[in-house]
Amino acid sequence: MQREDKQLPMKNDRARQAERVSWVGLGANAFLALLKLSAGFAGNSAAMIADGVNSLSDLGTDIVAVVSFRITGRPIDRSHGYGHGKFETLATAIIGSALLAVAVGIFFGGGERILTVLRGGTLPRPGLVALAAAAVSILIKETLYIFTRRAALSLSSDALMAKAWDHRSDALASMGAMVGIGGAIFLGPKARVLDPLAALVVAAIILRIAFPITVKSLSELLEGSLSRENEEEIMQAISEVPGVEGAHHLRTRKVGSDVAVEVHIIVARDLGITEAHNIATEVESAIRALHGEGTFVSVHPEPESGDLQGQVPFDDGHNGMEDGPGHHERVPDDLHE
Repeated sequence: MQREDKQLPMKNDRARQAERVSWVGLGANAFLALLKLSAGFAGNSAAMIADGVNSLSDLGTDIVAVVSFRITGRPIDRSHGYGHGKFETLATAIIGSALLAVAVGIFFGGGERILTVLRGGTLPRPGLVALAAAAVSILIKETLYIFTRRAALSLSSDALMAKAWDHRSDALASMGAMVGIGGAIFLGPKARVLDPLAALVVAAIILRIAFPITVKSLSELLEGSLSRENEEEIMQAISEVPGVEGAHHLRTRKVGSDVAVEVHIIVARDLGITEAHNIATEVESAIRALHGEGTFVSVHPEPESGDLQGQVPFDDGHNGMEDGPGHHERVPDDLHE
């Protein structure tokens, strides 16, 4: 039993709102990339150049996010029976991967400058313009974090939440850059190594935030199941539906911001097809009460086995068996009465 797509207007509105939020971030990152790179080169600051490259990568991921939300808002069609929600997950994976690449690049750039100092070389004194750019970046990025996180929670968007934490990582990175630049300016030539050290701090912050985002989105793209806790919650909700004697072969996955659930339920053998259908409909409603009306639900009713010995009433399908207890490839004839 599949979901009818009654949520299309809501989905389109959600996609438009998410796209608008992404446009705000895109404009801010375009401004900050230009500001930081100009200040970094003019002020001889490795930390600010690293921060500017980070903002430039953010600009690219904002473009990806805008395109993905525009595609996500499209209705279900012949070749996309579950809609276009995976494009949002793909955008999240691209955002996370780009951040990881930027962090690695910043790490090597800062490390090269530190090696220059260790070999007896000297670094140029950063200019005050780099310090001022860091302060402006902190203010703008922290404001964007609050704005984007609020929208992500309201719209249940992983891609927007990834962007929100990206903004927060940028604010923290700019704080690290400001400390390093300030130390290099005011503490003398020997302290100028603080500037590339601050660049390494920037890289570490980006890595810390980007890695879990990337892993989670790749898991969803590879059809990873919901968490064990979520699946147990679903089985509990199913067990509370009157007429359900058991359930097994639970399969779950994310489809963008929505969830897809497939499950086999066990009902009494003497039930007719209409009664079994009504129970399955109640199960669908119970699952959607947990994960929202946009949830894709497929419920397969099966008759209670004549031999109940060894039958597991509620088996989530993770027992390592190809076919769980009571498994049938089709609805038996006695349910078609």
